[in-house]
Amino acid sequence: MKSAARLALLAATVGCAHPKSSSLSSAPDAPPLPPVSSVAGPAGRLSVDDGGRGGLPVLFVHGNGSNKSQWAEQLSHLRATRRAAAFDLRGMGQSAPSADGDYSVEAFGADVAAVADAMKLSRFVLVGHSFGGAVTCAYAGRHPERLAGLVFADVAGDLSGTPADRIEGLKRGLAPDNYAQFTDAWFDGILAGSTDRTRAAVLASLHATPREVFTGATLGLYSFPLKDALARYSGPRLSIASYLAENPLVIHRAIEGIPARVIGGASHWLMMDRPEEFDRILDEFLATLEKK
Repeated sequence: MKSAARLALLAATVGCAHPKSSSLSSAPDAPPLPPVSSVAGPAGRLSVDDGGRGGLPVLFVHGNGSNKSQWAEQLSHLRATRRAAAFDLRGMGQSAPSADGDYSVEAFGADVAAVADAMKLSRFVLVGHSFGGAVTCAYAGRHPERLAGLVFADVAGDLSGTPADRIEGLKRGLAPDNYAQFTDAWFDGILAGSTDRTRAAVLASLHATPREVFTGATLGLYSFPLKDALARYSGPRLSIASYLAENPLVIHRAIEGIPARVIGGASHWLMMDRPEEFDRILDEFLATLEKK
């Protein structure tokens, strides 16, 4: 069971003012759009934490069994200079469960599209943690023209070629009678090196996520052709790794052309354990995009 748990872990204006001497008055700036807090997603209502203004917007996507609050430090940091938002994927956090029971990676990618459209984002950066990295690839494969950059936070590469016997072992672990013990052991392993605060928040979110949602998302990851989806996006990308940094299946080792930065002394939830270092690396990446 432990090997299956480890496998599962491996389970993104030109303003024209008239001169002061002109008799014509300048057109007033358009009022800022109000923050988005709720979006009618393709399969149910999605809860959004949106704030800040200006700059290149950033949209964060959490991992499986997680929620938007895990990006709180990044949202607070970025909103001093730009718009930044995070949202709860369908069935997780404060978002409604999927009306059609679809928890595939592609379905979660459609949630990203709904939020981006509601926020009227024409060009933005996607940041995905863990399972959320696959979700960002699903979006990038369908809407590459809208992305200024992709950031992967401790994300595995394409797992769609995983042997069938290992998938069967994973399914046994996720069965109702084994689920609680299996997922707690899995998360205990990938929380190695976490702060007490991170551990408590992560486990609370896992336990609040319905089994059918977590299971559907997990198994969907192993049938998602991540590499094919990502190949349709040719823009800037960055991997920030911690727990997975030396694993051959981490996205920057499994797929060529993805620069990587490593944060040591952190669990799989690197953005919660080491927020200042994560924010600094993200700031550096965003600065390169804004020069283009």
